[in-house]
Amino acid sequence: MSEPQSIKDTLNIIRKALEDKEPSSIDNDNDVLILNKLINDDGTIQVLENKFLKEDEIKEILDQKISKYFKNHFKDWLDKNIPNYIDKHFNKK
Repeated sequence: MSEPQSIKDTLNIIRKALEDKEPSSIDNDNDVLILNKLINDDGTIQVLENKFLKEDEIKEILDQKISKYFKNHFKDWLDKNIPNYIDKHFNKK
């Protein structure tokens, strides 16, 4: 498949996914769209390694990202918001 045709096919898949009126027709538990082309700053297209992730691997990556976010930001959020929640709780009683 030629490079322009490959790009056109990829864009058609994305367009169809965005235009889909029935989100229930997509099985979100098993389907993952992975784009395998990277457009460099100089305009060249690099095909990324053809590596397919399993559902467990995707969950692990998400868990790591979420854990990192909580580690970095959750304490700050608690410090900022807990006093307000405590005040609201005791003011209701």
